[in-house]
Amino acid sequence: MRLASLTKNLCALGLAAVLALAGTAQAAPATELSTGPVNTGPAGGEGLGINQAIRDGEARRGGTSLSTGAPKPLAPRPEYASLPVYVGKVGDQPVRLRLGPKPDERDSVRGEYAGRGAGVRLLAGEWEDGAFLMEESDDGTRVSGNWEGSIDASGAVRGTWTDAFNPAIVLPFFIRPLGVLVIPPFDMRPNSGVTYAPPPPKSSISGW
Repeated sequence: MRLASLTKNLCALGLAAVLALAGTAQAAPATELSTGPVNTGPAGGEGLGINQAIRDGEARRGGTSLSTGAPKPLAPRPEYASLPVYVGKVGDQPVRLRLGPKPDERDSVRGEYAGRGAGVRLLAGEWEDGAFLMEESDDGTRVSGNWEGSIDASGAVRGTWTDAFNPAIVLPFFIRPLGVLVIPPFDMRPNSGVTYAPPPPKSSISGW
């Protein structure tokens, strides 16, 4: 299953990061969302689609790569301005998310979110059987955080946010829809969690 494979990959990435940071990782205050060093490559982002969002941003900039120095805050994307809103908290920090279904994949979302700091963070995620996984990028060039949780019967999601650079930093999160549902409720009933799916391909045969 997709989520089982993704979860296995995330666990492997987390273990490698823990071994690399052994003896140096320190817990961060609950208001911090990313404190680790710059990572020049995305960590496992292809599976959830965050790399595509990064490539789209680079294409709009004419292929220019972002600096590997301190990340610059990302500006909100105009194409996400009309997406449904989710609100909640990561640790003690209030967050506001704009989420919408990916146009070519079922059971998946894309979007961005903002907290107290400047700028936004890109998001790409998916769900299956009530389990939810999402990745974020704080600068458009790397995965900076991983969200893993479960969906309840109201469509809210709760779980843990993990810093991609320092897995010792783990914060609880809770998000809920502010109006329009994008992530479907899950309550163990038959067909619970059924949601948007891409339209079937059109036949090239006239009349079909």
